[in-house]
Amino acid sequence: MNPAAAPVPHWRTGWSVLGLLLMLAVLASALLPVTRQLTAMAISLTPEGDKLLHVAAFAGLMLWWGNVYRRTGVRLGVAAACLAFGVLIECAQWPADPDDASAWDVLADLVGLGLGVLLLRTPLADMLVRAEDWLGLRQTR
Repeated sequence: MNPAAAPVPHWRTGWSVLGLLLMLAVLASALLPVTRQLTAMAISLTPEGDKLLHVAAFAGLMLWWGNVYRRTGVRLGVAAACLAFGVLIECAQWPADPDDASAWDVLADLVGLGLGVLLLRTPLADMLVRAEDWLGLRQTR
């Protein structure tokens, strides 16, 4: 399906605000000591738990922003911005705990972005449009 031909969300500003809040939650989980317990729990389940969290978080971000912005060129920009966000998180972790900042985390972020791009080729690419329909936010003319 051509993303440019698909219906676009009408409530783009609202979805963008929610997307920024999602990014703030990812940032908080990476930097705040209380939320970092989630990472410790994931690592205790499997040594790759931290990387799986990175993959899931960045797949979710790409899926979200790919729903907000449907055009291919814009989606590439979104992916680049999300990757830069992941790099900034690692840089912010460096002063507090240099062992926690890792290029492998950035690679996991990149894998997550790729997964998000693949998910945008499924019906999940219309999840925000469907949510607007369900919530009665889309008005027909």
